[in-house]
Amino acid sequence: MSRKLLATVGVALLLVTAGCAGSLNPAASANAQTDQTNGTDRSGNSTISVSASGQVEAEPDQAVLQVAVLASGDDANAVREQVAQNVTRMREALRNAGIADDQIRTVQYSIDQQYREENGERRPDGFQGVHAFEITLSNVSRAGPVIDAAVSNGADRVQSVQLTLSEERRREVRADALRNAMDNARADADVIAESANLTVSGVHTVSTGDVGFSSVRAEALTAQSDAGTQIESGPVTVTAQVSVTYNATG
Repeated sequence: MSRKLLATVGVALLLVTAGCAGSLNPAASANAQTDQTNGTDRSGNSTISVSASGQVEAEPDQAVLQVAVLASGDDANAVREQVAQNVTRMREALRNAGIADDQIRTVQYSIDQQYREENGERRPDGFQGVHAFEITLSNVSRAGPVIDAAVSNGADRVQSVQLTLSEERRREVRADALRNAMDNARADADVIAESANLTVSGVHTVSTGDVGFSSVRAEALTAQSDAGTQIESGPVTVTAQVSVTYNATG
């Protein structure tokens, strides 16, 4: 594998995007905070209000890679042609690796005049061309081999590697995190009710906050120039927040 990869692939793998999913570990967070113990609603009935969080861990099931083809020179047309040639070579290598055209999309294309400082003045210094692509993979274990195929066949830079969750898995994990948050809220409300000689009799109102997804720092590792790239990562932690007001009877 080309040495030029080593300077660019020590990237953080951001596990983001609201509402993601994966292989579930339904271990709920014990973090629940009480905003208000007991009070009364407008009808004079007793209420208990709590805020609680619930957590679910999910393994990422989608990888999103960004790679770029670069070229530079004194002539803009020559730079454009060089970029186009390398892009064609890279796209063909990705097709041979089983990556369909609809898994690849352009995210940046530019050919810009470059400048250098000389005697306090900016002077033209050739052109730089960039054609960057986003590659979406449904199998995260293929991220390393796809990076290798791209870099060995025209790509000059790995801009980012994002391990995330597919839309379907997002919905599943979000639902599980909310269920855990509701379970934690009810458990806290029961404790508060018992200490106040009350009994929780049902939900009066409920609202949800944002569903958050943690970031896991990982690296693209190459032990030798001829070694394949290995992507190391970890699970996404999804946290949901709820605020619940319960009816209570004494």
